[in-house]
Amino acid sequence: MIHVIATSHGTDNVQGRESIDLIRGQLAEALESEFPGRYQIHEAYVDVQAPALDDVVTEFSSNDEVIIVPLLLSTGFHTQVDMQKAADACPATVRIAAALGPSAALAKLQRTRLEEVGYLGGEPLVMAAAGSSRPDGREAVALQSEVLSTLLSNFTPHGFVAKIDPKIGDVVAEHAPEFISSYLMAPGFFQNLLHKLDGASEDFSVAEPLVVPGDTDAAAIVAGVAAQRLQEALAS
Repeated sequence: MIHVIATSHGTDNVQGRESIDLIRGQLAEALESEFPGRYQIHEAYVDVQAPALDDVVTEFSSNDEVIIVPLLLSTGFHTQVDMQKAADACPATVRIAAALGPSAALAKLQRTRLEEVGYLGGEPLVMAAAGSSRPDGREAVALQSEVLSTLLSNFTPHGFVAKIDPKIGDVVAEHAPEFISSYLMAPGFFQNLLHKLDGASEDFSVAEPLVVPGDTDAAAIVAGVAAQRLQEALAS
């Protein structure tokens, strides 16, 4: 038995919680379908919600096989510091899988979300992400914007919703997009800020985040990327 700690950031937004639960559920179903009885999924968070990752890792013994799978889009403080700290405190030897992005599968899901709000192809757009204090986290977002640009054959500059350069408000002002692609995992604080940008609805449309409540297909896509990261970590 391999214990998989599916770890997300945590949110106080009800829709955000439902969306993350949906992803975790799809991950459990996919793994059980392909590898019956091999994996057990555990819920954990690095902030806001319980159970905290720091508490979950104490449940295991030195004989257990444990891997933390981040339900996070980019590397950053949470993957490099919070998760590593939890892994070091666990009685078992713990592996940590890579963050989900950059990912072509996620870019295709972004395209679907854009099409839902009227994107036909070729219209000016920008991509919005949460933001990271870590240079490699910001670079991961830049790479995802390149993946999306290539997929759409349409230059897609990116900006951050957090107070980190390039700020999404500045990117919108510079590029005058008709659409914003939301590179956010689920509804919550940052998605709400996108809808409060000057010009939202009137000048440009904001796409939904990757997963919303009830969208099992989208959750399955994200879970599929998580399963891939899991297998990559186990093979390393």
